[in-house]
Amino acid sequence: MRKLRLAAVALAALAMALACPSFAAKTDKPETKSDKVDRRQELAELRERIEKLQRDLAKSEESKSEAADALRVSEKAISEVNRNLVALGREQTSLSREMAELQQNLQATRADVIKQQDLLDRTLRHQYMNGSTDALRLLLEGRDMAEVERQMRYLGYLSRERAQRIVTLKQTLATLADLEAAAKAKKLELAENAAQQKKARANLQAERNARQKVLVRVAGDIKKGRREIGRLKRDEDRLTRLLEQLAKAMAKRAEENADRARRSGEKVDSAADAGLIGQAFAPLKGKLKLPIKGELGARFGTPIEGSDLTWKGIFIRAQAGQPVKAVADGQVIFADWWRGYGNLLVVDHGKGYMSVYGNNESLLKQVGDNVLSGETIASVGSTGGAPESGVYFELRLDSTPFDPMKWVKK
Repeated sequence: MRKLRLAAVALAALAMALACPSFAAKTDKPETKSDKVDRRQELAELRERIEKLQRDLAKSEESKSEAADALRVSEKAISEVNRNLVALGREQTSLSREMAELQQNLQATRADVIKQQDLLDRTLRHQYMNGSTDALRLLLEGRDMAEVERQMRYLGYLSRERAQRIVTLKQTLATLADLEAAAKAKKLELAENAAQQKKARANLQAERNARQKVLVRVAGDIKKGRREIGRLKRDEDRLTRLLEQLAKAMAKRAEENADRARRSGEKVDSAADAGLIGQAFAPLKGKLKLPIKGELGARFGTPIEGSDLTWKGIFIRAQAGQPVKAVADGQVIFADWWRGYGNLLVVDHGKGYMSVYGNNESLLKQVGDNVLSGETIASVGSTGGAPESGVYFELRLDSTPFDPMKWVKK
């Protein structure tokens, strides 16, 4: 059963890889073991590159004593616990599905055992009722040789049938024992999963309590910071620097992929096309859906209250915990806490296009994860000192922001 399960997992993983647009360009030929190693190495290199980028940016920043930074630890922890809870939920769904299949197989196999035992009993009963006729007895009785031959063939058939039924019954009983053992193991896995979820929920509540205490302690400073033009400008500049560096990193990566593809003899239209992206983003203008359903609290280009700054994106008010969806196919290139924007997630859509999702309670994807349009990537929150729950959303081209509402389907 273990081998069958591993095979099923492998097939499922392969199906996901083939279905994901990030690998659409690679489905022309079977993926080799070397391809898988290269992909893992490329993902590791991407994550290392992003981590280095974050470290370099952090070194250039001023002291992190601002009030919003006091929330960093608890808000990151809440995001991590929630992501683990989602993963455990998926695992539970998978385990429950496997358990249901095992129970069906168990029921069918038990019914098969009863049927085979009944057939074997009938065979033995038939032989008993008709006596234990053998070849020597038939010959001694002086019967016709043709009849003796027919009786011998019939006796041989009965003997072989009985032997085969005994073998089949033994095999079925062995299968039944394996299924019962697998079902028992699956019950233990489900129990362990439930215990992990219970522990994770307790941890989540503890982290939320810790965040609430921090919020109470620094509430005045956070409120003051939201009105302080200098601090707003610093937050905006930090995000711009981050996205500029991410854009450069992705452009460099695309060029490296293009060079690698050319060296291997593969056809590449442009450096950007060599990146791991999904459906082209540019043709989606006027067709996008917002990442969440809610009320627009701020629009692109409008003044930020109490300052001479303008919004570089939009803020969508929504209930905490609501799922945040990716607006298009792409790859996650940033998923971490960022000052002023809380738990921040950035998706690369290729050819310089990026979507940015801020103030999330939880980030459900990691750097390197490929996402599909409409896939849940985060949950709504009010992290980073946001005054209300919702999502701060930006669209950028080569790190330059543009109005998301002009790309949304009316």
